[in-house]
Amino acid sequence: MKKEMFVRGAMLVFLSLLLGLFMVPLVARAADANLRIVSPPDGVWVTEGDLFLAGVTSGTGKTVKISGVDVANRGQVAVNEGGVFGAAIKLDKGVNTITVAGDQGATEAKVFYTPDPAKAAPPKGFKRFFLHSKPVALNCQECHRLRKGKYDFKRIMPARSNCTDSCHQDKGKSKHVHGPVGSGVCISCHSPHGSTRSSFVERSGQELCTVCHQARKEEFTQAHVHPPVEEGCTDCHDPHESSERYQLKYEGTSISALCFTCHEEEIFKRKTQHSPVADGDCIACHRPHSSPNDKLLIAPTAEGELCFTCHEDRKEEFTMKEVHPPAVEDCTECHDPHSSDSSYMLKEEGGKLCAMCHRDYNPEVYEAIDNAKVKHPPVDSGHCTDCHRPHSSNYAPLLKDSMEKLCFSCHTDLGEYVDASKNRHGPVQTGDCTACHGVHGSMFAKLLVRYYPLNFYSPYAPENYDLCFGCHNKEIAKDKRTATLTNFRDGNYSLHFFHVNNEKGRTCTACHDPHASNQPKHIRYEVPFGEWWSYPINFTKTETGGTCVVGCHAPKSYDRKKPRLSK
Repeated sequence: MKKEMFVRGAMLVFLSLLLGLFMVPLVARAADANLRIVSPPDGVWVTEGDLFLAGVTSGTGKTVKISGVDVANRGQVAVNEGGVFGAAIKLDKGVNTITVAGDQGATEAKVFYTPDPAKAAPPKGFKRFFLHSKPVALNCQECHRLRKGKYDFKRIMPARSNCTDSCHQDKGKSKHVHGPVGSGVCISCHSPHGSTRSSFVERSGQELCTVCHQARKEEFTQAHVHPPVEEGCTDCHDPHESSERYQLKYEGTSISALCFTCHEEEIFKRKTQHSPVADGDCIACHRPHSSPNDKLLIAPTAEGELCFTCHEDRKEEFTMKEVHPPAVEDCTECHDPHSSDSSYMLKEEGGKLCAMCHRDYNPEVYEAIDNAKVKHPPVDSGHCTDCHRPHSSNYAPLLKDSMEKLCFSCHTDLGEYVDASKNRHGPVQTGDCTACHGVHGSMFAKLLVRYYPLNFYSPYAPENYDLCFGCHNKEIAKDKRTATLTNFRDGNYSLHFFHVNNEKGRTCTACHDPHASNQPKHIRYEVPFGEWWSYPINFTKTETGGTCVVGCHAPKSYDRKKPRLSK
């Protein structure tokens, strides 16, 4: 009898060991394929103690056994058609090891439950699992399609829910409602099981929307993508409903109210506003999602392409011979595209704007301006556009007209005088006023580029006539007698020397008009003398000399071949 009991005991031990060895690979295999807990997944933490457990098995058993948590019917749960099963479970605080056993093995999931994460922190490595606050029994057949005896979990048929009728009654009442909300298929976006993503959505970021809006995918892959698009569309769009088109999230009269939730509003509110900004129509220039162009612009800024989408009437202004580089490269180098405190939305007023670039590009001009003792009024007042066109011109350097016409548009009396004269000084004849005048500023009177005495009398020194001698022979009045330096001589006696080269020498403009005259050699009509008086000059030129009738001395004639003046 004792021997029989021993044999039976040994057999039981052997069978137990054999069963144990057999069960280990079964459990491992079940975790891979035969038995799966769909929700909650392994290694998550939750703040709700009441959950709905859902799973699927490929076994043939009619039930599965759930243990490790509080569950009805002693954990015996029926397996429905297609191998799906589910049950309401209640978790204990802390780590819960949920075990599900079927006819071909077992699998488990560890879930940490804490109503207050601040007091009981989840274990390291556990992920937050978001759940509906009121779990309900799920009917798998409503959402999953059964094919060939198995459920297809890749393709889902969203079932209509009563979310907006029961709890979320505030949803679906606005003018523009998202399709899934309007049709009641909330599980198009939300997982009925739960999710590791906030609001238990099925997917995160952009992918949540593009799973339906696939046509937008290509739009979101351009060179420049709006950050909210990269992060997820719900920064701008309400996923449920809105009073505005496209379910945009703004309150106000224009779409700009939405843009101002991220972009600083002050840069759009200055004195002069670009029309689209004033109208709140930001998408007149910017694409809201992505663009091949910098700053999400609808067109490139180069060559005014963006601006010409509206300002087509200004195209001709940019097609002249000389084009201002910013007008070709980018209008926003000078104009603020949103708003400005200056007219025409310029980034700075008047000359300050030009100085932003030209102080570097034309330092010699600004050195003359800064150091000038004599200021040209348009430059001094910052009115560069009195003389220059800002976009393009047929005259260099972007002048509004030829230099002659431009100067005489202000200096009208001088212009009329020159027009009425037969003989013009060389620079006046060629229209080059800058040969004698510094148009931006000068160290010398009358904006002259070199020194010249403005008095009627001036002691002779070549440097005193630096302006004239910049072109004319500076030796012309050096020698009393010459046969080559000047034709204004009686025999070889230099009358330039006589008039100029002495302590009380006459300056060049005592006899010559620097701009034009009807008399030969630019001899002026009258000689200014004193503050109020002028003496007339009547000069007659001959082949070898001439005669001068002037109020400052008796009529005199001179001849280079037959001297007529006493020496």
